[in-house]
Amino acid sequence: RPTAVAQASAIVDARDRDPMAAGQVSAAMVGPSAPSSRRSIRPSDVLQQPAQSGEPVVMRRLWNLYADAVLPLEQRSHFEHFHAPAVTMEEFEARPQVLLLGQYSTGKTSMIKWLTSSDSPYFDVRPQPSTDKFMAVVHGDEERLIYGNAAACLPQLPYQGLATFGTNFLSSFHALAMPAPILKEITFIDTPGVLSGSKQRIGRDYDFAAVASWMAARADLVLLTFDAHKLDISDEFQQVMEVLRPHANKVRCVLNKADQIDASNLVRVYGALLWNVGKVLRTPEVARVYISSFWDEEYRFQDHVKLFDEDKEAVLKELHALPRSALLRKINNFVGRVRKVKAHLCVAAHIRAQVPWLPHVRVLGRESRFRKSLNEQLPALFAECQRVRNLSPGDMPDIEEFRRCLASFEDLSRLPQWDPREAERLDRVIEVDVPGLISAVGGVSAVETGLRQANPPPPERQSFFSRMVGGKRKREDDDGLTT
Repeated sequence: RPTAVAQASAIVDARDRDPMAAGQVSAAMVGPSAPSSRRSIRPSDVLQQPAQSGEPVVMRRLWNLYADAVLPLEQRSHFEHFHAPAVTMEEFEARPQVLLLGQYSTGKTSMIKWLTSSDSPYFDVRPQPSTDKFMAVVHGDEERLIYGNAAACLPQLPYQGLATFGTNFLSSFHALAMPAPILKEITFIDTPGVLSGSKQRIGRDYDFAAVASWMAARADLVLLTFDAHKLDISDEFQQVMEVLRPHANKVRCVLNKADQIDASNLVRVYGALLWNVGKVLRTPEVARVYISSFWDEEYRFQDHVKLFDEDKEAVLKELHALPRSALLRKINNFVGRVRKVKAHLCVAAHIRAQVPWLPHVRVLGRESRFRKSLNEQLPALFAECQRVRNLSPGDMPDIEEFRRCLASFEDLSRLPQWDPREAERLDRVIEVDVPGLISAVGGVSAVETGLRQANPPPPERQSFFSRMVGGKRKREDDDGLTT
């Protein structure tokens, strides 16, 4: 039975957060404790901090670096067809985004109401499935609902890329502008509840998992919400969770409505949640789980009041840290993208070098046979390109995804030819340009070892006679070595 394992996992998790509170949490998980005397945790308790000076300048220089050095190579190598579309300026300068995903009636909308401290009529909270649209909750001077097609055109919002999903999806997407203070720093994205069985496909004429993947790639934090009474994962929700695997470092789990369960059953529920999530995400580390009831109502069972309040406060602290570390995350994502662009450029140019006679093959009507042969040799071409161009295995594209995109690429002769100056430019971005930017906002102090001299001594000046004598001696030494 997973009870002991779940109890141990909870204690270890509490010890990671606060070693002094590990014993208190372990006692709370096995038996009731006295109700906490602290008042309910509210989002307004976490104060906002302004951005550090110099960050706007670094952000602008980072965007110019992408637009001038990286974007032209993405376009030349058709990076958008094989991997991801180009980053827009609106996406680059957007506020940190928090994406909430979960099955129906798990408290996603209620959690946003609690975080924004607002009771908008556009927040439809009911026991049955109520939220049937994607809704971006953004900051505005007054409360206003913006429909999807208009929201995808606003330059103040980073959702221009949603137009690729068509009008069918945009009719199910809204943006809600509200004057909540927390929205000045963070944007929340509420999503429809994932249903089970054929209900997921009836009435939805867009790919829910594809939209979730698009939003997760641009989100800074993904909250998977679970109802403590419904831990079963439907097939559709499992599909959504699988598209989150590349973004597992952003995923956090929220066990909501935990106050509705008594002390003995909460341990079993916690263990079952860890088991189900680990089985789907398949990550080496267990995702962080926040256990509480994220609203302002009184707890039903008072056994774990201290634990619930601590996890509420932990969620607020993690949200509070997002704006302060937004620039460093953008730099991290930028460097990762540059590495992928370089690897893709090398692979595409290497494949292009194998087909210099492609126009003649097309004239002879043997292009389909040639594509079949290229498809069979693709693993060998990948290995050869990785060895010749000295690429890291972690930067190489997924071969099956690349194979699928290559099959739909119409003209192979449009692939870029190899130019070493382009790869050198990308290397310079990573090795020279980005370190110059991150040193201004990284917050890491230099090691004072004396190896780096702030003002190196000028070179020793020699007279004309000394230079003549030194040059003559050098020529005599070189003649002696030659003989």
